[in-house]
Amino acid sequence: MRLTLISLSTPTFNNIRAASALPYHLINAAKSSLGAEIDVYSYNINDLDDDAIKKVELELGVKIQLLVKPRWIKWMMVMRLMFLRILLKYPIYYYCRLPQNCIKDIKNNNPDIVWIYGEELAGLSTFFSDSECIVTMPDSESLYYYRMLRQPWATMNLLQIMKYSFAYWQYKGLESHICKENVIYHFVGKEDADFFKSMNGQANSLFMRHPLYAYNNEKIIKFHQPKIRLLFTGRYDIYCQHGSDDFLSELEKKCNGLSSYFEITFLGKGWETWNEKLHKVGFQSQHISFALDYIAELQNHDIQVNAIDVGTGTKGKVLDGIANGLLIIGTAYALENISVKNGESCVVVSNGIEFIQSLYAIKANVSLYESIAKKGQEKVLLEHNTMAIARNLFENYKIKK
Repeated sequence: MRLTLISLSTPTFNNIRAASALPYHLINAAKSSLGAEIDVYSYNINDLDDDAIKKVELELGVKIQLLVKPRWIKWMMVMRLMFLRILLKYPIYYYCRLPQNCIKDIKNNNPDIVWIYGEELAGLSTFFSDSECIVTMPDSESLYYYRMLRQPWATMNLLQIMKYSFAYWQYKGLESHICKENVIYHFVGKEDADFFKSMNGQANSLFMRHPLYAYNNEKIIKFHQPKIRLLFTGRYDIYCQHGSDDFLSELEKKCNGLSSYFEITFLGKGWETWNEKLHKVGFQSQHISFALDYIAELQNHDIQVNAIDVGTGTKGKVLDGIANGLLIIGTAYALENISVKNGESCVVVSNGIEFIQSLYAIKANVSLYESIAKKGQEKVLLEHNTMAIARNLFENYKIKK
């Protein structure tokens, strides 16, 4: 099998300044499970330098051909004029163009599949109407902004409403404009795929589980004693700030009942204030801005907490936590599109009070929740298997022309 990938970002093992890990791991799996030969074209919006690109080429056994972004986009960034995006009908990277010589080279190579990564580039499928074409979106950005506009905390002032409304209008227009009948549109979120389909009735909209990246399934799932170790992961930002404040405010209030049974770690930037607050009321608490070995740090804990307020697709850090043997306590948005079920293989909570109730339940029946963590790990290792997903995506899904 021969694939040609055209990507906004240069693939990397971990996300670097873009969602660049998904194509990396699908390339790796396609080469391993299908023996695929893969040509890679990248606009390198994640700005990898030459040494980093060479490293990726060696790791994946591919040659990466860099594509040039339009000069006016570069100047807008350099001159900090990105606010001028309001003059554009579609999101800015839609205006990246594929040179005629690249189009000719790709056609001459006669790939089995032209694979496009990034919804802003989906329109490039027009040039390859005679080829099998898959666009990994991987999320619906219009759904993301639709959800944002439904959050009271995200629409507190007119500027926010205007910002999210404009982005929603841009992406909804793009997703309606790019859809072609002979293209597969691949999503890692079921609601994303359905939302796209609702705008484009003829769309070949495909939801597949998000593949696993890195995990170590040799961890023995047994919670630490005398204190169970809780872990809040990810940056403290708009995606989780409101929910995390709710969870942690309740935890702060219940210090006397829980500080003897749980210790807290914050892994990621922005948690300094909450770390200090919990420490002051009596919790054993620490803040780690960055872990050199992320998987090892994950597995040094028992329970991962993700109070994600809004989002689309699949939350990679949540998936990582489950695959590495942690019990996940999270919101519905945190756990959507992951093959786990509340009470069987994860714990879903909707607010701070339910979060505290779950901690008391865990304290009262540790062995039950250790078994829930184990079931969660087993489920995701089976249903988010990267090799199987790559085979299903590139080998089993065909458009009948």
